[in-house]
Amino acid sequence: MTEYINLKEDILAKFKSYKYFRNQAQLSMLALGVFISISIFLVIFQPEPEANVNRPIPVVVDVMKLKIENIAPIVNYTGRLEPSKKAELKFEINGRLAKKLIQPGELVKSGQTILILEEYYIYKKLYELAKKNYELQTKEVERMAILDKKSLLSKSQYDKTIQKQIELESSMYRSQQDYQKTFIKAKFSGVINELNIDEGDTVSPNIVVANLIDASSLDLYVEVRGDVIDALKLNMIIEVTSNDFISEGKLISFQTSPSLETYTHLLRIRIKDEKLRAGMLASAKFVLPKINKSFGVPVSSVLSDNGKKFIFIVNNKKLEKREIKLLARFDEIYVIGGNIKSNDLIVTKDISSLAEGQDILISK
Repeated sequence: MTEYINLKEDILAKFKSYKYFRNQAQLSMLALGVFISISIFLVIFQPEPEANVNRPIPVVVDVMKLKIENIAPIVNYTGRLEPSKKAELKFEINGRLAKKLIQPGELVKSGQTILILEEYYIYKKLYELAKKNYELQTKEVERMAILDKKSLLSKSQYDKTIQKQIELESSMYRSQQDYQKTFIKAKFSGVINELNIDEGDTVSPNIVVANLIDASSLDLYVEVRGDVIDALKLNMIIEVTSNDFISEGKLISFQTSPSLETYTHLLRIRIKDEKLRAGMLASAKFVLPKINKSFGVPVSSVLSDNGKKFIFIVNNKKLEKREIKLLARFDEIYVIGGNIKSNDLIVTKDISSLAEGQDILISK
């Protein structure tokens, strides 16, 4: 009986072992099948390599169409407003300031006394004395002339009287000049815009102590290129703008020959406008004769290369570098010619990094 039981258990154990291995084999076959299926799927559906992986990325550019037009050039040149009249005030002698009769910013009239030295009072008395002596001698000459006509006076006496008058006159003029060096008067009506001295200060010859400007009119100086000069005439009216104030000025002078350093011409425009002040920046507007049937392009669209000028034309989404001729320039506009035609599409800016044949996208 015991042997039977042992045999039964042995058979059952072998059966279970067989079932286990059979299940393991099935699982292995299943895993192998899944692996093969995935491999086949990956082979069949693997994406193809991208074509032209190294193709350059197109550059986005701004463009415009060329068109023939009648160009009315308007150019603006900027300068600084200056007083039409200005004077540096100086003493001609050494001395000490006694009186300052004005303050900076005050209006003065032509001939008005502004500054007085302590020496003024001494030299004034000396001048008055010399003037009085001359006047007395002049009367004496007149009296002697009457006596001379009546032959009551010798010629030598009369000549001595005349000679003394001449000497006194010369002395009077020297005293007058010395006296006039002890004070400063306004040479014209205007404004004292600088005053560099106080009462009690010592002064030396030819040292600027004050500045006088004529506030009634201003001058705008601007430097322009030669292509502007041909359109200018003296006394023509020119629009001037400063701090959003629009005024008018008159062209009072200009250089017909350019500066050897800048190749520009200096213009002087006279303006009378109470809203404007000396020292302000101002812009002068010039409207030049029309240029008919021309191509105008932004300055930023033209490339300089080895002394030549080029533009970039868009052709089939690629760039073509084309040489052109510059006919004129007005502010930020070039008038161009050459191998170009209406409706050519040109790049308008940021051209320095572009190259012939480059792929592009047009900016919207």
